Amino acid sequence: MKLNLFSKLIFATLLAFTVNSFVYFSFGNIYSSKILNYSAFQQQFSSGIYQYRILSGYFLLWIYEFLSTFNIDYSILKLKFFDAAAEPKMYLSFFLLNTFFMVLTAAVMVLITETKNFVATYSEKLLLITVAILTVALSQFVIVPYDISSYFFLLLFFLMLIRYLKKNSVQQLIILGIIMLISTVNRESSALSLSLAATLLYAKFGLKKETLFPLAVLGITFILTYFGMRMMSESFTTNDGNLFFKNFSQPKNILGLLFWALFFVFPFLVAKDRASMRNIIIFHLLSIPYIVMCFYAGILYEIRLYIPLFLCAMFLSRTDVKTFE
Repeated sequence: MKLNLFSKLIFATLLAFTVNSFVYFSFGNIYSSKILNYSAFQQQFSSGIYQYRILSGYFLLWIYEFLSTFNIDYSILKLKFFDAAAEPKMYLSFFLLNTFFMVLTAAVMVLITETKNFVATYSEKLLLITVAILTVALSQFVIVPYDISSYFFLLLFFLMLIRYLKKNSVQQLIILGIIMLISTVNRESSALSLSLAATLLYAKFGLKKETLFPLAVLGITFILTYFGMRMMSESFTTNDGNLFFKNFSQPKNILGLLFWALFFVFPFLVAKDRASMRNIIIFHLLSIPYIVMCFYAGILYEIRLYIPLFLCAMFLSRTDVKTFE
């Protein structure tokens, strides 16, 4: 028996909650153990590129302070840490923040698959959502406050973009601009929303004013927000150093490269037609600035860096631009 929309939302959100809970409470985190401490977190995330990822950091510290108002016995969670300075309260704050946005992200995935532009069978929709949720969960051996929330804003932008392409209304464009602004305050990877918008606008309109005008509005919104935060802090840091050669020499990073390759191919294997494949390629080409920065300043073993590209490619693989007519 097929589930209705409400039932699918319940399934997807419960799956997201359950998987995330297992990841956080059934495994010992080695990779991110050093930041599971209030002072260590403040030291790392108030400097360099991290200081501009404001929104998620604020949410995390708010949750931490809120938990401080309760007399919680954290021993009931039976947490074991690899770093003696790790705080159960900080770890629980990460869990609550990321699980909240994981659930919201799962809900948006369902709504995207329920649009008329998403061409897939009932079973295919559920499987694609499940694969997406499990892949995001797998990437959380790196615990940061801004990744999961950035996926939510990116996919919410995707959903609103689909609605804009149907109506081309000023109201929908304003909504997209607001999402872009909030997303950029959260993390600069919001630039991928521009790549996504350019891909679908070009697929529908070509190089016409219907494509160029909304892109200009969204691009200006991103640029003003991006540089505005740096001007306010009187700093223009864009990365924390060159890791390019390490990404091609260290075994763990080579494993990360393998992940990038495999999950780059996967959306092509499930794409509905050549037009969808072309959109995936265009999206990646437009995302080259982000990809270059990942290779230059990121650690490829942190597979979370490819997740936003993967999520967009997955949903592009079944999005039919012709139905926007």
